[in-house]
Amino acid sequence: MSKPAPISTDAANAGNGTSPSSSVPTSPSTTRKLGNALASMGIGTKKQSADGLTTPTHEIAQTPALESGNPFDKHDIPTEARQQLVVGKVGEAIHEENSKILLALDGTDAGDKAFNYVLNSKVLAKDAHIFIATVLPANVLSGPWVSGPLSIDTKRQNELLKQLRTQALAKLQPYKEKLKAAGYEATLHILHGDARQSLVRVAQHHKVDLVIAGKRTAKKGLNFSTGTISSHLVNHAPSPVLVIK
Repeated sequence: MSKPAPISTDAANAGNGTSPSSSVPTSPSTTRKLGNALASMGIGTKKQSADGLTTPTHEIAQTPALESGNPFDKHDIPTEARQQLVVGKVGEAIHEENSKILLALDGTDAGDKAFNYVLNSKVLAKDAHIFIATVLPANVLSGPWVSGPLSIDTKRQNELLKQLRTQALAKLQPYKEKLKAAGYEATLHILHGDARQSLVRVAQHHKVDLVIAGKRTAKKGLNFSTGTISSHLVNHAPSPVLVIK
């Protein structure tokens, strides 16, 4: 299986003004046209938040870490599954003196335990920036009896995947607001693929100082610790990992 393509920062943040000035005309009309073109692609756009502040939103293209190890499955990955949604600041935009923490949430009790630890922690610095990350499927399934991608047209699959991201964003907003009320700054990061590999890549992308994840409880008599998300993060994340039991 070939390695997934690295995550790339959106054009509004890439380069930081280091591109040669001669490569882009500087006339007002050209600048307006370029700005409109970027806005139409969702690059560098800002959305109005409930508190009246503008929150940067970045759409970042990505080839997801596939659920299946079969390289022939790659052609089944819809276009929308290659998109990430980052709402807030990217890692490079955070001041160096502020610590950066990746908090993995998946809608389970284990994820909520990790969130409550961060929310009520007396150990973590309150000026830390929290990257709340969740990973969605790369393929939409029609039901419990289907083991592969939907046999529907690509356009419909893309619509459903986009809806998944929208729903995930709505569900994560309350977590973000609670963290802000506690004094933290927070960014939401939603992407598609295999949760284990994808979370490692998010941690690398934002250059986080710490990863926090909840530990799921295995069924009695069974031990799947070698395949859990938290175990994978402990072994492969680029920074220390705190697992909340």
